[in-house]
Amino acid sequence: MSASRLFPTVVTLHELVELADLRALNAPGGALAPLGARLLTRIATQADVICLTMQHYADWLRARGVDCAHIPIGAYHDPELLDENESCELLFFTTLAPYKGLELLIEAFNRLRAEVPELRLTIAGTAHTRFPNYADELRDRFSKAHGIRWLGQVSEDQVKDLFGRAQIVVLPYAASTGSSSVLYQAATWGRAVVASDLSEIRNVTQENNLRVQFFENNNLESLCSSLRLLIHSPAIRRAQSQHNFNAIQHLKPKATCHRYIRVFNRALEKRRSTKRIPLLESA
Repeated sequence: MSASRLFPTVVTLHELVELADLRALNAPGGALAPLGARLLTRIATQADVICLTMQHYADWLRARGVDCAHIPIGAYHDPELLDENESCELLFFTTLAPYKGLELLIEAFNRLRAEVPELRLTIAGTAHTRFPNYADELRDRFSKAHGIRWLGQVSEDQVKDLFGRAQIVVLPYAASTGSSSVLYQAATWGRAVVASDLSEIRNVTQENNLRVQFFENNNLESLCSSLRLLIHSPAIRRAQSQHNFNAIQHLKPKATCHRYIRVFNRALEKRRSTKRIPLLESA
C-alpha cells in the first residue's frame, strides 16, 4: 500500500512533464518518453492534493478530476527595490543546459557589445545534471569572448548582490520546464527582464500581472532588438521593474506559506482527520 493511502499527502509539481516539449528539452526515452511522462502524472496525482506553480497546469489537472491548487513560486524573500547599478550588465542565472538558450544570448551579447563597448554579461548557475559537461564545453568555446563573467554556482547569500549588479535579467530559453523562479527573483529585487516568447513564460506573466520584454523564440535579431530597447531606455526599465515590484507584493513568502497551510488542512479534511494547522494571521 502506498504512503499516500496511509497518510494525508500533498505534492507540489513545478512542471507537468506531460505538457512539456520533450524533444526541445532533449528528454531521454525516445518514442517512449511521452508514455513515461503520462505515467509520472498518474503517479503524482495519487496524492490528496496537488499544488501547481502555474494556473494553466492547475486548470488542466482540474479538468481531469484532480484536486489541485495553484500556488505560484512567488518571492523567496521580502521584496526590495534595489537601486539600479550604473554599469551596463546583463544577467543569465539558471542551470546550464542546451535548451536554456545561452548560446543565442552570447551571440546577441557579442553583437551588442560592438555597439555598447561597456556592456557586460554575467553567467551564473551550475551545470544541469543531465548535461554535466555542457557548461565547461561552452565556457571553453567562448573563452576568448570579452566582457563575459562566468560565476558558476552562487550561494544563497550572494543572490541579492548578483541581481544588484545587473541592469537586465535575460531568460533566453528555447524550451521551458514550467514556471521561472528567476522571473520572480527579478521582480523581488526590481530588475527588468527580457524573455523568450514561450507560452509558459507568457502564462506566468499573465497569471501574476508581471511584465517582461518578449522576443521571438530562437530569433537572434529579435533578441538583439529587445535587449537594445532596454539597454538604451532607462525609463522603460524602471517602469517595468516598478510594476513587477508592486505585483510581487502579493506573492511574499508569508502569503505562500498560508496557501500551503490551507492545502495541508484540505488534505487532512479529505482523510477525515480532526487535526488542523492554525492560521495565526490572515495572508
